[in-house]
Amino acid sequence: MKNYIILLAALMYFLAAHNVAAQTTEENEGVAFVHDKTFDQALAQAKQEGKMLFIDCYTSWCGPCKMLASKVFPQKKVGDYFNEVFVSMKVDMEKGEGVELKKRFAVKAFPTLLFISNDGKEINRIVGAELNIDKFLKNVKEGIGENSLSAMNERYAKGERDMEFLIDYLEALGRAYDTKKCEEVTALLLEGNEKYMLEKEELYNAFIKYNKCPLSSACLYVMDNKEAFEAKYDKTKLNQTLDFMWMAYPYKFIQKNEDGTCSFDEEGMNAYKAEMKKRKVAKADEICLNVDIALAEAQKDWKKYASLCDRHIKKYGEEDMTLYNWVLRIQKNCSDPVVKKKATDWMKRRLDNIAKEKANEKPLPPGVMRAMPMVNFEAQYEKLIKELEK
Repeated sequence: MKNYIILLAALMYFLAAHNVAAQTTEENEGVAFVHDKTFDQALAQAKQEGKMLFIDCYTSWCGPCKMLASKVFPQKKVGDYFNEVFVSMKVDMEKGEGVELKKRFAVKAFPTLLFISNDGKEINRIVGAELNIDKFLKNVKEGIGENSLSAMNERYAKGERDMEFLIDYLEALGRAYDTKKCEEVTALLLEGNEKYMLEKEELYNAFIKYNKCPLSSACLYVMDNKEAFEAKYDKTKLNQTLDFMWMAYPYKFIQKNEDGTCSFDEEGMNAYKAEMKKRKVAKADEICLNVDIALAEAQKDWKKYASLCDRHIKKYGEEDMTLYNWVLRIQKNCSDPVVKKKATDWMKRRLDNIAKEKANEKPLPPGVMRAMPMVNFEAQYEKLIKELEK
């Protein structure tokens, strides 16, 4: 028995040592992140070694961050390049120095990969996780060369506006997740070049990705030549994009003031309604109703809010994410028991309809599993019902 225990202990020690060795080897082959160093210390090391500073900005709950950490950074090919060019550090943006660095570098999404010169100037950033190693390295190399975001920002600020530059600039801005700047550059890129969207796919892709204004010359050109665009490009994606533009834009007519009140540009909204009618926007009535609902919420007129939501349900049916968000706003902000009762009735009716839908589901073939929704609305409704009925 004693020999058995000794043997077991030796085996466990061997496995633990082997595991540590494997982890060390993997880390040595991949990106060699510095540990227990502040930003200033890592920057000083980068300057001393004649390198740039790379920061992996992550959070503990970020799935794509974990994918980069497990699938990309340990790769030898990545380590060979990064360890030669960068001093690399990982920073949790919700802990310690990470909180200040998040503000300093305006990190708004995760993962954000920051590339900083050794004098502290941001050269480039990439937002999101690219798991294809070759593409990942290509994006990194391009982002710190002559097409770095900082270099392109300077060229743009100096007035460079030729089409090919703006297309490349948009790509860099897109990797950096700078949506506001993307919209500005897209407007410049497409103005006067609307007709070339049918010939040059890069222009059309810029329109699909970054144009947010349905009243822009680019969008109106697409609307006027819709059949030609549907014939050349993905018809479903085009129509979804156009629907979203028309649906999202009019919320800009509602502005919240510092004192808690709101302002509504009624003249602008009326002009928008006229444009939708002129362009025969299919969902114009629903768009107007959604704006009325948002305005009632901004004005804290919860009885009107509930009445308008009621009208929406009767006219357009029940959509779980929309219904859930309506109820959540009432639960958080409204104290009127009549409105709370109405919200509760919506959820109870929806739960009944979900049960009927499930009862009428046809059985699937053997071995096929039904897709699971991302949100369990039944559980969420039941929870909200209890809270509203307290």
